[in-house]
Amino acid sequence: MKNLFIFLLLFVMCSCTDDYKGKTIAYPSVPELTTSPDFSVKVNGQDIWTEKIGVGGYDNENGQFIQNPMEDLNVAYFSCSGEQKITVTASEDIQSYIIHPKNKHIEAELKGRELTFSIDGPQQLYVEVNELPHLAIFANPLEEDIPAPNTPGVVFYEPGVHNVGEMTLQSNQTVYIAGGAVVNANVRGDNIENVKIMGRGCINGNLRINTSKNVEVHGIFMRSTRGWTNTLTDCYRSVFDNVKVFSYRGVWGLDGINPVSCKNFVINHCFIRTRDDCIAIKSPARVKNTDTDSISVTNCLLVGWDHADGVTLGFELQGGNVRNVFVKDCDIVRAKGGGRTDGHSAFSIVCDGPSKVSNIYFENIRVASDIEHKNLEIIITDGTLYGQGGIGSIHGVHMKNIYWENANKPFIIQGYNTQFIENINFRNCYVGGKLLTKPEDADFRMEFVQDINFILD
Repeated sequence: MKNLFIFLLLFVMCSCTDDYKGKTIAYPSVPELTTSPDFSVKVNGQDIWTEKIGVGGYDNENGQFIQNPMEDLNVAYFSCSGEQKITVTASEDIQSYIIHPKNKHIEAELKGRELTFSIDGPQQLYVEVNELPHLAIFANPLEEDIPAPNTPGVVFYEPGVHNVGEMTLQSNQTVYIAGGAVVNANVRGDNIENVKIMGRGCINGNLRINTSKNVEVHGIFMRSTRGWTNTLTDCYRSVFDNVKVFSYRGVWGLDGINPVSCKNFVINHCFIRTRDDCIAIKSPARVKNTDTDSISVTNCLLVGWDHADGVTLGFELQGGNVRNVFVKDCDIVRAKGGGRTDGHSAFSIVCDGPSKVSNIYFENIRVASDIEHKNLEIIITDGTLYGQGGIGSIHGVHMKNIYWENANKPFIIQGYNTQFIENINFRNCYVGGKLLTKPEDADFRMEFVQDINFILD
């Protein structure tokens, strides 16, 4: 009864505005965390607590700390329905700003330190102002099916900080993390089924689930400073929906969401800013004879901060084959950093191992200009970059309605020796505003490639 009373009290405190067209639910601040000195945010007249996350820099390959305030991230999150009027107040006069995704064409009114604009409902935005650390705005949909505390099979975290250490998931369990709750824990699960992690709160740590099925993660904010943030291995029917991921401080191994040798895996409406790949689909040697099949990535906002692609299929492809991967309706804001193939790209297929890669679809993808090395990379390696597994193959990569903003970055499509990459299709794709009709329309660097097509509807 005590937990239920606290929850109901919180619901009343999270006021809903009636003077605006939409409903807005704010969440309480967390005193143990850092309130942003860079931005304050109001939504439909309500103050939305804005947190600053990070340590003001990162550790380089030698373990030395590099001071850089831009490594931090400011975050404002709330739940809503209908139109939302948002006012962002910066700590200094606003000289320049960008609101991502650009294709939403959000019109803002600028007045001194204030930036005011409206959105038509739940969505995720990434705002760049001057040289301040960037601001993420998570306008979540209203919650449904909130479990009651003390219900059998429910682990309920109310607002506040919870130092758990390690959370071991059980089958037929729901973990609910309320808005304003922060759970400091690494989450683990093996051979489990029918598990949900949901809410509007945060987990500081990483998630590892193996050989499981029917695992769903909804609405929460994952933050990690060490290792892949969300890794599901040899799992069946998994869903990540409206999950926010921020990894920081370290250099390598800070991926966002990694389906590893999985089948029927859905990543939808997620925001991911990571220091390593945002989404990495893999089939490593440690999971033998297990194909990766039917992976769907849709409606995601991806910021590959450093040593990071937006979406990559690879490197580790020494296990089973990979087929039927669909990436659709996504925005890639940034891809940056070096790596074992001379730099990251907006999205890529790196077949490093004997896997057969087939039926890969990229559709309605918008790639912003902040791309350091490559717009696209599709390559077959000698199989030794991450293992000793042999040479694989790539057949059937279909790209439709892709918009690369940066015309100065190359497209790398390279097979290996006599192993050709086959059946590559560009349909209604643009580079720097120019329609791709042939390789000469952009900087294509190709070798051991056959059957590449430029299709116009």
